Amino acid sequence: MGLIIDQIEISGTIKSVKIPALIDSGAEGNYINAVLPNGIRPEQLGIVSYGEIPISIPGSSSRELHNALTFANLTVNGIMFSEPEFIILENIDFPAIIGVEILQIIGLKLDFRSDTMRF
Repeated sequence: MGLIIDQIEISGTIKSVKIPALIDSGAEGNYINAVLPNGIRPEQLGIVSYGEIPISIPGSSSRELHNALTFANLTVNGIMFSEPEFIILENIDFPAIIGVEILQIIGLKLDFRSDTMRF
């Protein structure tokens, strides 16, 4: 219990994809798997920008550089967020993880007792 997973839509400059995502109020950023369930790599969706960002991995005392992508839009629970940034990670447990920044901006409240989201 305590896991909230929802279908999200990531829209790139070329195409969109719907994938399941962990909604994680403890994650500082948004993360995306290097290969999505349909075999598409995130950058194949078409990106607005590409760069590197230093992040701390749990259990590590150092910061590592990881590639980061910005897409055109992200839709979570019917609400669209413009130009979301995702950090690419290898072999994470979910295709994507949506972190606290987007949850705060769109005003999403998580109810872990019922594993639901609401506004």
